[in-house]
Amino acid sequence: MALLVDGTSVTIEDLVDQDAGVLDTAQTSGINLTTKIRLARHEIQNEVELWFNHLAPRWPVITTRVEQIVVTSPLKRWMAMHTLELVYRDSYFSQLVDRYKAKWEQYMLLSDSAREDVLSAGVGIVNDPMPIAQPPALGSIAGSQQGGTFYASVAWVNAAGQPGETSAASTITILDGNLMTVTATDPPPNAVGFNVYAGSLLTPLFQQNGVALPPGTPFDFIPANATSSGPMAGSGQAPDAIKHLPRAILRG
Repeated sequence: MALLVDGTSVTIEDLVDQDAGVLDTAQTSGINLTTKIRLARHEIQNEVELWFNHLAPRWPVITTRVEQIVVTSPLKRWMAMHTLELVYRDSYFSQLVDRYKAKWEQYMLLSDSAREDVLSAGVGIVNDPMPIAQPPALGSIAGSQQGGTFYASVAWVNAAGQPGETSAASTITILDGNLMTVTATDPPPNAVGFNVYAGSLLTPLFQQNGVALPPGTPFDFIPANATSSGPMAGSGQAPDAIKHLPRAILRG
């Protein structure tokens, strides 16, 4: 699962799955859906931080940092519903169209219901969070292989062997007689290594290294030795624990 702070869990496609008219609404009202997704995540993240920071003295069990939260299904639904709430709120005040007001109120109720589901289910926590990796730097070196177009993504690995969310893929076209090299950049302080997912097709990408590679070490992708089975590029860490939050009203 992706970390909440990674900001990759809710997409425009997720919003369309919930509301087929949201693209037309956004275009009519001049709303940037990506911006609204980010704003909804920040508002929810801030609310969870309030739980952790302000309720901790009264409930000592609340000692978690927001960076440790992974996006479980209930939390993802809350973010999606809250995003749609913000979209239709702004659409109503922009256009003063009654149907937008009705949808705003509908998604406000659905967002509150999803929030209650998160309170009931708890939030997923990882002990050693691995942030999403940046797309890798690709290059080439001489090698007796056929060239072509190749794709690669990377994921940072912590000391427990848990990979974080896989990066977006980078792509490069290699001439015959060369190999693609893959280098992970900007390692987080707690990363002990990284995994490489590569292939000649964008999806699926399979892990090509047997053990985590040390940060700063380039990986030479040899197509003849490439594996097309095994671990695939993934969405991050599973929760190490579920932490339940006190039922306290933090907003009016």
